[in-house]
Order: sequence, then C-alpha cells, then structure tokens
Amino acid sequence: MSRLDLSTLSIPDAQLIQRGLASLGIYDGTFRGIPGPKTQAAYDQFQASFAAVAAPAPELPGGKSLAVRLVEILMTKEGVWEIPLNSNRGPDVEAFQASTWLSGTGWAWCAAYVCWGIRELGKEFALPFARPETAAAYGFEEWARQQGLKLFKPAGKILAGDIVIFTFSHIGVAVADEAGGYIETIEGNTDSGGSREGNGAYRRRRAKSLILSHVRLEKKA
Repeated sequence: MSRLDLSTLSIPDAQLIQRGLASLGIYDGTFRGIPGPKTQAAYDQFQASFAAVAAPAPELPGGKSLAVRLVEILMTKEGVWEIPLNSNRGPDVEAFQASTWLSGTGWAWCAAYVCWGIRELGKEFALPFARPETAAAYGFEEWARQQGLKLFKPAGKILAGDIVIFTFSHIGVAVADEAGGYIETIEGNTDSGGSREGNGAYRRRRAKSLILSHVRLEKKA
C-alpha cells in the first residue's frame, strides 16, 4: 500500500482529514490543516485498517461501461441545492457526506458527491475495486493507486466518466470526452460561477488546463 503525502493537500482538505481521524479516535492533534508526523501516523493507521476488496469484473446491460453509468447516476442529482444555502448541509448533501469515512456534516462535499455516485454504482454492479470513501479531492489519487486504476498525471486525453481532479482542490466527473481544450463535468459543491465552495450540484464547462489529474474506472494493464 502506497503512502499518502499529506503535505500535498490544501489546508481545508488537511483539516477535513484531521477532524475525521479525530472522530475515529486515532488522532489527538490540532486541526490547523498543517499535517505533521502525528497526522501522517494516524492516517497510516487508518489506511492499514482495511484492505482492497477484490471483485469480479462487472457485467453491465446494454453494453454500458461503469463510467457511463456513473455519469447517469450523478446527473440524477444535478440541481440539488444545499439547505439552507451555503451551509454544506441538506438531505441530499448529508447523504453524499455519509458515503465517506468523515463523520458529521457542514463540510465541503465535492469529493463526497463522487464517493456517493460510486457507492450507488456498487449497489447495481459488482465493482472490481473497493469504492472510495475519501472526503478530500486529492485523496482520489491515492485511492486510484491503491486500487490499481488508471491514473493520469499529468492529464492525458479525458474521456466521459473520468474522475477529474482540479488544481484548486476540487473534483468532478467528465460527462463527455474533452473537446477543444475544454471538458463538460458534473460537480458537487460548486455554483454557476465555478466555485469550489458553492451551493449545489451543477454541470460545468472547465478548461483542461485546470486539471491536475484524472482517474479512469479501469484497471491498469
């Protein structure tokens, strides 16, 4: 199992991890979002507590891929808003947050939205990987490495269904193949202006230059 370098996380994402580790009773440090040896040790302890679950290759009807079905699932929540607005709360938002290992609510949920989508995907089909439970956007890179999935960093050709991780600590899923240097995405915790601290689930058009990496739901050869 590879080691996550917490120093690469943004302060908000690192704070999420520190609070989550504390809620699990394995971290008693500060929540300043500046990870040190204590944070890393607690995270390593958490990672060692579970192992990837092998599953048979999925059989999807109608020739659909896991990626296509993931997009369909996430799009069912397009237009969901926080209740009240700008609270990081609400029935749907809290369902997304509950799909991660981080307890409680009121925290940024873009990664949780993708975790929820994959959890729902797993209810329909046997997944050939363990589903993600990270509350941090950059945590998807570590998940992809652990599960042996295709991780493109720097970004390659982005296809529909790729999980896209942005340079500004945000995440979404491509709903179409990239074209002309842009991608169409479905994202949680954004808004019509493209914020990473928005109020709902929106379809967005993003420049490819904003993408740090992307994950494809396929095993590496």
